[in-house]
Amino acid sequence: MRFSEIQKKEVIDSTKGTFLGYVQDATIDVANGKVELLHVNAGERGFFFDSKQNDLTKIRLQDISIIGKDIVLVGKKKTKE
Repeated sequence: MRFSEIQKKEVIDSTKGTFLGYVQDATIDVANGKVELLHVNAGERGFFFDSKQNDLTKIRLQDISIIGKDIVLVGKKKTKE
């Protein structure tokens, strides 16, 4: 999946059911070319974002449970024991 496919999607915390913001940017490991962090801005979605660094939340890729068609769900999946 390309980053452009998840950019501007809504990010929801599945454990609390809260809206976290929209995917704005990513931190990429240049050695292997993989995304490490997604940068989420709590501001409104628009064509241009005038975001401050304080408004950004960084989410590790390991914390994402599902990337759907319209949203990204954050939160660990519960495993059956």
